[in-house]
Amino acid sequence: MTARFVLLAMIIAVPASAQRVTLGANVGGSSANADLGSSTGWKSGWSAGANLTYRLTSRFGFRADANLAQNDLAGTATVPGEKRFNKAAFMADGVVQREELPGTKIMPYVLAGVGAVRVHDKGSDSSFTRFAGNLGVGVGYKLGRVGLRAEGRSLMYKFDRFGYSKTQNDLLWQAGLTVKL
Repeated sequence: MTARFVLLAMIIAVPASAQRVTLGANVGGSSANADLGSSTGWKSGWSAGANLTYRLTSRFGFRADANLAQNDLAGTATVPGEKRFNKAAFMADGVVQREELPGTKIMPYVLAGVGAVRVHDKGSDSSFTRFAGNLGVGVGYKLGRVGLRAEGRSLMYKFDRFGYSKTQNDLLWQAGLTVKL
């Protein structure tokens, strides 16, 4: 009899724990807010990302993010290559969201985390990796297991190459889909 209860509890627990994991994919833009110098600035570009979230509770979870953004330099930049930079960011975030109750459709959230960003100058072999911080806000809309999401995040890191030394603050604004696994 005890074995039946244990088996029943395991069958019930598997779908419940599976709903704690969410896979997401986003696309959008990338805007760097700081000019590197008086005659060199960033143009807005594109961004794309994927993430995996594990919710510990209905309000708090951990999220692993991988994002790729591309921005061009405007002005008289003295950099090798095409003056086009790919920025790959890998972040570990804590996510706090509105409590998910039955019937809840709109899910606002905030996130913060740390990780690394790798900046590569296209057209050259020049690249560097820096510690990065991440702050953001977003809102999700649930449609059962599938959802829609829009968010804005600030990716902060040190850009200290090619004669520049600035704390860079890239704004990533994205929208995408989520699927509860």
